[in-house]
Amino acid sequence: MSKILTSGCGISWSAQERPSWVKVLKICGLDIDDRGGPAISNQLILNKMIEAVLHNNYSHAVCQLTSTGKLDVEITDQKREQLVSQDTIRNFKHGNYWPSSDSDEHKSKQMYYEFLHSPTLEQKDIVYKWLLLKKICDEKSIKLHTILGYRINWRDGVDYKLIDTDHAWSVYEDYTQGQYYRLHDHSLGTKNTVPNKHFMIYLADRINKEFLKFDIGHRLSRFHG
Repeated sequence: MSKILTSGCGISWSAQERPSWVKVLKICGLDIDDRGGPAISNQLILNKMIEAVLHNNYSHAVCQLTSTGKLDVEITDQKREQLVSQDTIRNFKHGNYWPSSDSDEHKSKQMYYEFLHSPTLEQKDIVYKWLLLKKICDEKSIKLHTILGYRINWRDGVDYKLIDTDHAWSVYEDYTQGQYYRLHDHSLGTKNTVPNKHFMIYLADRINKEFLKFDIGHRLSRFHG
């Protein structure tokens, strides 16, 4: 069976206790190279995909973009290590990075958002990195499919329509406005935005039907049994 590349935030990442659509498709027997991670930013999502397609061959690639304003911090010394342990929610690492997301508990993140964060540059970087990913995929005959994990409020001057995706749809809005949200885990309050297993089964089925098109309907149906 063909090899598939995926990357995204916790909505897609399969190496976690919570369910994800990538994990569902893996259980169904698809050969997936999952380069996603928990709470990671679009910068890391796209970098990981670009690195993967440069050095490997795939038949398909699914890029799940996430919300903007996230920051991945490279752990280079003990001071940055302490940032991880002090955060009440984002107290974990992914590889050599702290996926701090949009946490502003520490004064360093507060100052970053107040004085340093450049949202237009961040969004333009997403567009240009995606265009590079698309170019490499086209050159290597890899079918690229892109979905929005969360709706992005694009700023003026950002040519976001260059990204080939349905900008009117996002995973999170589909989830919160649909039938499965009534079963959502609210134990972490607003901090948990990862959809539940029932929605992830639906999402895996949707992505396969609309893009991957593998003959796994009989395997997916077992999740509903």
